[in-house]
Amino acid sequence: CVITIERFASALLRTAFGGTRPNGNVVAVSRAKDHDTMWASTTPGRVFVSTNSNNADPASVTFRRIDNSPGAATPLRTPGSIYVDPTNLNHALVSYNGYGSNTPTTPGHVFDVVFDPPTGTATWTDISYDLLDQPINDVVLDAATGDVYASTDFGVDRLAAGTQTWKQASDGLPQAAVAGLTLVNAKNGDRLLYAATHGRGAWRLRLR
Repeated sequence: CVITIERFASALLRTAFGGTRPNGNVVAVSRAKDHDTMWASTTPGRVFVSTNSNNADPASVTFRRIDNSPGAATPLRTPGSIYVDPTNLNHALVSYNGYGSNTPTTPGHVFDVVFDPPTGTATWTDISYDLLDQPINDVVLDAATGDVYASTDFGVDRLAAGTQTWKQASDGLPQAAVAGLTLVNAKNGDRLLYAATHGRGAWRLRLR
């Protein structure tokens, strides 16, 4: 059922029903813990939220496009990763590929997004700050602290909660492209951040 619905979504989200930025491919899908809420993005820059993605009938699944919400100046680039807050299914981080210099009227690489189900719109906050103009491959939120981690072609950076300065997440990680991040809450209470690099193996950081 889940696979069928996601295949249905892949076809639906690329059609003209969403207005501008049609076609392309679905590049990121992230489900919330309630299993009904699903966030998705497409290569031309669309971002959608479904609150009934677990319905048995794919044709009954509905999506609300949120990248064009009032006041949202979302980049005309690919939203390559979405991380749904494990404590709030209407809150997610969305990161973008490419370079802001190619889309100077719509800059930004990491956005904090809050979806409002009654209105079907979202509030977008650019938290790129001093991250520099570079593609962001993946992004995760440490819900225990509010810290945000972003992977780039040169490693992993961290934005501590309440700050506007991105810093290197830790020493020891080789300077390599990090394609993906996975945050795991271990049974012993540890919070572990895994980073998958291009050609330099996988690395683990214990968060404190």
